[in-house]
Amino acid sequence: MSNIVVVLVGAVVVLCVLNLVLTVGVARLLRAQGELLSRQAASPPTGHPLPGGSFVVMREAGERLGAFRTAATDGTPLDEGFFADASTLVAAFSVGCPACDERLPEFIRFAPAFAGRERVLALVVGTDGAAEKAALLEPVATVVVEKMHGGPVCGSLGVKAYPALAIVDPGGVVRASGTLIQDAAAALETV
Repeated sequence: MSNIVVVLVGAVVVLCVLNLVLTVGVARLLRAQGELLSRQAASPPTGHPLPGGSFVVMREAGERLGAFRTAATDGTPLDEGFFADASTLVAAFSVGCPACDERLPEFIRFAPAFAGRERVLALVVGTDGAAEKAALLEPVATVVVEKMHGGPVCGSLGVKAYPALAIVDPGGVVRASGTLIQDAAAALETV
């Protein structure tokens, strides 16, 4: 009987030690995961905020847009010459982006006050749902749809995150950019 008790006590001790080792391992993994998540939450998408709390989401003020060649949803050919004559309101939205879905109606209300549909360019990036977003934007903007991030217009604008908004002056020079309608509206007030 005493041998059985010794074996049972030994088995319990081994199970307790094994449980302790596994618990310490899980605690270390959770701590590492927590540190990683807190670092990600503390840093903005591109690593540096603009004044006012928004983030660098595309080319910044003073930068020139790159060359591109594409077509609008209505078939009109487009290139960087679109920005040659007058200031243009530009927006980039992504399919499946909750912030884009939230800001799209605000952009649609703001765009007509800018300078007319011919001075507003809207980019929709994605596939499923892109046609619906484009249809909402077409009454107020020249619309381009690109199936994936990094297409010609996306690359020209230097889009890093969505939604991205900008005022682009003649010659393709960015006057202001950000992720909020207020970023564009503030740039218009300083003219």
